[in-house]
Amino acid sequence: PSTAMNQQQFIEELENIVMTKKGSLSPDSALDDINWDSMAALEFQALADEKLGKTLDPTEIGICRTVGDLARLAGVS
Repeated sequence: PSTAMNQQQFIEELENIVMTKKGSLSPDSALDDINWDSMAALEFQALADEKLGKTLDPTEIGICRTVGDLARLAGVS
C-alpha cells in the first residue's frame, strides 16, 4: 500500500539514506555534493517501492541530478 509523503518527509528519508544530518538537504541539493552512490540509489529505489508504491527504473534514477529531481521521479510534491 502506498502512502502519501510530503516533500519534507521525503527529504528526511533521503537524509537517512545518504547519512547526512537532518535539515542539510533541500530540493536544490546536487546529488554530486552528497553521499549519493549506487547503494544510496538502491535504497532510494526500495523507499519508493515500499513507502510510495512506485517501481522506478534505475536508468531514470541515474538521470536525476538534484534531490528535487528524485522527488519528482518518486511522485512527491
